[in-house]
Amino acid sequence: MIAMKEEKSEGAVESPSPRFRFSPRPNLAHEIAWLPWGEEAFARAEREGKAVLLSISAVWCHWCHVMDETSYSDHTVIDLINRRFVPVRVDSDRNPDINRRYNQGGWPTTAFLDPRGALLAGATYIPPEAMRTALQRVAELYSQHDIDIAAQDAETLFPTPRAGGLDLGMVEETGAQLLRAWDRPFGGLGREPKFPQTEALAFALDLYADEANPEYLVFARTTLEAMIGGHLLDDVEGGFFRYSTTRDWSVPHYEKMLADNAGLINVLLKAYGLSGAEIFRRTAGETAAYVFRVLSDGRSRFFGSQDADEGYYALNAGDRAKLSAPPVDRTVYTDLAARAAVSFLLEGTALQREEHFSLALAALEFLWSESFRSGEGMAHYHDGEPHRWGLLDDGVETALAFLAAFGYTGEAAYLEKAKILLNHSSENHWDGNRSLFLDAAPEHILPGLQAQPAELGSQSRAAEAMLLYWVFSGEEEWRRRAGEVLSTASGMAAAYGIMAAPFASAVNLYLRGPLLVKISGSPEETARSFLRLAALSPRPRLVPMISAEVGRIQEEAWAEVCTMDSCRLRTSEPEVLARDLGAIGESESGVK
Repeated sequence: MIAMKEEKSEGAVESPSPRFRFSPRPNLAHEIAWLPWGEEAFARAEREGKAVLLSISAVWCHWCHVMDETSYSDHTVIDLINRRFVPVRVDSDRNPDINRRYNQGGWPTTAFLDPRGALLAGATYIPPEAMRTALQRVAELYSQHDIDIAAQDAETLFPTPRAGGLDLGMVEETGAQLLRAWDRPFGGLGREPKFPQTEALAFALDLYADEANPEYLVFARTTLEAMIGGHLLDDVEGGFFRYSTTRDWSVPHYEKMLADNAGLINVLLKAYGLSGAEIFRRTAGETAAYVFRVLSDGRSRFFGSQDADEGYYALNAGDRAKLSAPPVDRTVYTDLAARAAVSFLLEGTALQREEHFSLALAALEFLWSESFRSGEGMAHYHDGEPHRWGLLDDGVETALAFLAAFGYTGEAAYLEKAKILLNHSSENHWDGNRSLFLDAAPEHILPGLQAQPAELGSQSRAAEAMLLYWVFSGEEEWRRRAGEVLSTASGMAAAYGIMAAPFASAVNLYLRGPLLVKISGSPEETARSFLRLAALSPRPRLVPMISAEVGRIQEEAWAEVCTMDSCRLRTSEPEVLARDLGAIGESESGVK
């Protein structure tokens, strides 16, 4: 059982962020004359005839800290960089579009660019001696014009994928790839390093429910059990670490990410619904409790991550209590906060955690009031103000969260906000020539970057948002648009392999359609019981749809199970709904 501190983890709070964020341990990286990504840096590189040294870092990244403490604290390295390069420092989480274009396969990324932003060379962590050699060599070659890249147009760099038809064979093939990549002795996909792969796990559980192939359930269940029973789960304070460096989940990298933990809450509850295994319900609740205590302020904000600290996490609860917890990145990454809100709506309903449900709704109100601007869309939020407008994922994930909030509350304002965001994405991110969404709106593309189609996962999430808006509104045009995106994106799917799970899930929703659970009437307690059963149901593509008038109308509480074409069940008895949805009843769920 996880030992939980009752109070919020104030010791884990990071102070307001400076212009650049370095390792929390002693280092000299600040002595490098870093510039932010922007016109000033590239104009200076052009004017001085120098290459740009790009450092992509993250506050949670252990090896980023090591590079700050070693290579970027080496006096020779500092001197070489300041004299012979224009150094640019980028936070990966705050600038995902830059990270996507230049990441060299991990963090930190060390890249060398020309003044147009073209990549000359790159690597990840470079130790001090090798860094000295690399800096001297690149500077010499660049000054002699022995390395250069001609500018290429966007279509050459990012060719439009060939559109194809949509069929369930695509869904089944992605499932088959998961089973081929399954590490049967230890769980998970592939060998080391092992990541949670939450979207693949959720997809496998849905495929099991659709196709009754027990291998999908065994894959997901044994993987989750291995993660929980190994060392990926912090069994002292709760929360999952980012990944394991070993095949058997025994040696974790100790950062804890909001995205992973929010995704695992959903997967664990889905696995509980299918298996009835108490360990999944308990771990989902404990993971949500960790996020509430550490990766949120408990009122209206979700935070990005908690730093890695191998020494701290090796200690027991008593010894940890004597130390300050690893710092938390208090940036509100809008896309991740929206995903966390969806998880808390589900978990708060399924496990009757009212404070978690309330936090989810308050977080959405915070995003709307602080990170939304009409005509600009959504932005991240830190240091008391919004930053980085125009990223596709922020708008799409917030739209999905508002759609979930509408389903769980029936409040029409949430549906209207989702429509505003979807219209904004369609008007500002849509590339009509490619029939795909761009990852950043053209007016917000940073200097040195070209307009680029979003990755397959982002295209798929945009399609899912349009499909869910269609489900709630009945406006068929949104389903047509989703089909157009998915058809074009299908040309990208083969290259993604098992990472195409979000695409396969969206295609599954498009082709098989949703399962609606409509709820209304009085008393409110009975209607809420119906909603809890919907949240606990293992049925794939299930969409709850409660009336905002629950408890206020003189009509016996009822639930109706429907497709988009017809309804197959209407009942006033929770036990009947539980049987139809395959849901674990409240008396069985351990929920009081």
